This record gives sequence, structure tokens and C-alpha cells, in this order.
Amino acid sequence: PGKSGVDVLREIQVKYADTATIMVTAVADVQTAIKSMKMGAYDYIIKPVDLNMLLVSIDRALDRKRLILENKGYQLHLEERVEEQTRKIRQSFLNSITSLAYALEAKDKYTSGHSQRVTDTALAIAEELGLPQDTIEKIRLAGLLHDIGKIGVRESVLNKPGKLTDDEYEHVKSHCELGEHILSPIIEDKEVLEMVRHHHERYDGKGYPDGIPGEHISQGAGIIAVAESYDAIISRGAMALAVADSYDAMTSDRPYRQAMGSEAACAELKKGKGKQFNPVLVDAFIRVLSKGKNGQKNA
Repeated sequence: PGKSGVDVLREIQVKYADTATIMVTAVADVQTAIKSMKMGAYDYIIKPVDLNMLLVSIDRALDRKRLILENKGYQLHLEERVEEQTRKIRQSFLNSITSLAYALEAKDKYTSGHSQRVTDTALAIAEELGLPQDTIEKIRLAGLLHDIGKIGVRESVLNKPGKLTDDEYEHVKSHCELGEHILSPIIEDKEVLEMVRHHHERYDGKGYPDGIPGEHISQGAGIIAVAESYDAIISRGAMALAVADSYDAMTSDRPYRQAMGSEAACAELKKGKGKQFNPVLVDAFIRVLSKGKNGQKNA
């Protein structure tokens, strides 16, 4: 009462959009009929109603609705299949890149197993800090692939026994940005990409490639499409990788540096607290070593 059939139809379309509606009215007006059909009515019947005609109209409306629902179901199924295939393709590419990273490391005794060791250490730090499981998984992925950009660094530079020249050092530093560039087409998670890009940033802001300082590592220059700041736990992900990467570098007998024992490496990490490293993460890592969580002997 008090509402026209068109008004009622409009409400039905808003509140019950999936309802198949047939207009039954005493208004024999072509414009009203056209308007009703445009608004989603399946049919427009003028009173007095012929029961047989109404039943035919209902059957047509139900058939049409059935086709629409089937089409939606097909589209949804197709979208799910496309999404699943896309996920499989991404995972396949990711597996290939991971295998390539391992293969490159295996060519050199100084880097063999480096990414896995870094990952194990980073995960131990993350667990010591009590980070959420999804954050830990992101750190795991970033840890395994953090040096993938070294694919683009000349082997003669990576394996150089002496000190690097300024140009060679700049060439090596490019692996952070290159790693992000390589992974961005197949890894949608921006936080993982940030960790790969920022794993050589320093707490004092003197790292590379972006020179991000302090607690803002992984937030500042790492903001790509998100307007809000990442919380401190997420920020610690990339920095934990930085600590782990440095520890592995110091304890490995690489061409340009003799290996250190775990105690000496811990001393170096402590020296870098507040300068190269976040003090909280260094302290967490020292606790990890004291508990023997990462396979190293106790510090």
C-alpha cells in the first residue's frame, strides 16, 4: 500500500537481487512495462491474469534464472580453475628459481648451503621472538631466496679472493634489487619481496640499496602499494635475515675472509648492535645459540 509496482520492484532488486520477479499489474502502459523489464523484471502481465499465461511466464522466468545460475556457477568454476592453474604455474616457477639458487650455490664450496643456513638461523630468531606462523613462513621463503639476485653478479666478482674494488662492490650490491625484480612476477606478497630487497640494510641507515634506518627497515622505502605502516613484527622479518646473513658470512671460510668460530661471530654481532643490527634481534640470536637451536655450538 502506498507504493507503486515499480517501487516494490526496485526494493526487491536491492534486497533480494537473485529473486526472479514477474510484474502483475493493472497498469497497461508500455513505458512502465519497458521500465520494469529494464529494472530486472522477468515478465510483465496485465490483469486480469490468465492462469495458463501466468504459469508459462513462471516457467520461462525459472528457466531463465536457472540458466543465469548455471552460467554463474560455470564462471565461478572457471575462475577457480584459472586461479588454481595460476597458482601451480607460480609455484612451478618458484621451485625452478629455488633449484637454480641451490645449483648456483653448489658450484662454490664457499656458498654451498648458504641460503638454507641463513633460513634456518632466521627461522630460529623468528621463533625465539614468538612471531606469528604466517610471518615465519614469509621469512622462510625470503630466506631461501634472499640471494637469488646474485644470478646477475659475475662469478669472478663473487669468488674474488681479494678485496673488491668500488665498482665490484657496487656490482655485488645490485643483487638485492635484482632479486626483488626477479621474484616480483611470481611472488605477490610484498613483505617477502621487501625482505629480499632489504636484507643488507643497516640499523644505522648506512646499508643498501635504500639506506633505511633503524626500526623502519622494511617499512620506509619498502612501502610499494600500501598506505599504512607495517607493524614492528613485520619490520623485524627483513632485519632478522640481515643478522642471519651476516652470521653465516662470518662463520663461512669464504675467499675474502677466514671463517670465525661461533663465539667470535657472536662478538662481532654484539659490536654491531645499534649500528649494523637491531639490538633486539642480536640478543634474540645470542639466546638461540645459547640454546643450541640452530645447530651451532653454544656461545
